Amino acid sequence: MPGDFEFIGRLRSVSDRDALRMREHFLEPAEAFDPDNLADHTFFPLEMTWFYGEPVWEAMGAEQRLLLNRLSFCQSYYSTAVAEAATNVLNYEAALRTLIREDADVALYMAREVVEETTHIETFLIVIRKLLGHYGLTLEDLRAANPSLAMASRYSMAHSALGWLRGDLDYYYFTRFPLNVNQKTVERCTIDEPHMHPVVRTILKNHAIDEARHMQMSRATGKAALRRMGSRLARNLACVGYAHFAASLYIGRHSRDTALQRGTRTRTLELCGVSSAEAARAYDGWKRRVHQPLDPPLVRAGRRYYLKQNLAYVDELDVSARMRAYMKRTVARAYADVAAANGEDVATLEFEELRRAS
Repeated sequence: MPGDFEFIGRLRSVSDRDALRMREHFLEPAEAFDPDNLADHTFFPLEMTWFYGEPVWEAMGAEQRLLLNRLSFCQSYYSTAVAEAATNVLNYEAALRTLIREDADVALYMAREVVEETTHIETFLIVIRKLLGHYGLTLEDLRAANPSLAMASRYSMAHSALGWLRGDLDYYYFTRFPLNVNQKTVERCTIDEPHMHPVVRTILKNHAIDEARHMQMSRATGKAALRRMGSRLARNLACVGYAHFAASLYIGRHSRDTALQRGTRTRTLELCGVSSAEAARAYDGWKRRVHQPLDPPLVRAGRRYYLKQNLAYVDELDVSARMRAYMKRTVARAYADVAAANGEDVATLEFEELRRAS
């Protein structure tokens, strides 16, 4: 294998071990999921539920709160499914180039990720459709309430266009690490939620195990992609792009929310029976931190973890000290509330290694 991709052999061996059990790990639990036995289980971290602790949340009844929690799960994991489809497009483009120009085994592992992500997408769709059906909703209702889905399509098209112009997808591989960190942070918090639905916990645990390997792929290929960029200008542009992309991803409320995120939050609240006007007022108060200047403890811990992982990644890059400082400053500015914390008022997320059920 080329020296840049020696790590793929190890990742491929782990993937090979689990490949024959993908139906058992994902589709069988999803198919067994019974929405008539939801009880009062949560599907998303309670403190990360949209509008948690806001006046609109306090005004809701217990069933409305559970619905908002479960719709937060549906929106989050439908967005995840769409994002995984977008990365599949790019991964297969990269596999095509690698088959033509470089090592076929590397290309096959890139394609293996596509297979795994497709199984994840199918699994999420099964659970989401069942859960929505329990409430008399459809996938179309969910999509209509999520205009932010368009961002995944734009992301894929932009990187694909840049890849064809440059002849490689190095910019994509260099900048995809923050997506993995964001997903890992929220998902691990979900798995650790004490009152999670057991079937959904099993699915998300298995998903997190696969994604941990994909995250290793992102970290290693990102650094390799930066090294392979031919000029200093290309590397500097990539670093600037990385910093602003990482800063734009959010856990909880984010000062950089656009109309797309605003529409998704308010329309989802409307699905819970909140009027359009009240949903708009709730969002504005939530974003401007009128009622909760500080995020709930779990959200602050997640934001701090996300920032810490990105800063550690920047430290590993072969770039100038000046560029490294710029990247850190840009990401930290978007997460200023936890970047400025002295460590005493923000919990630290500690994740144990996940293992498949025997």
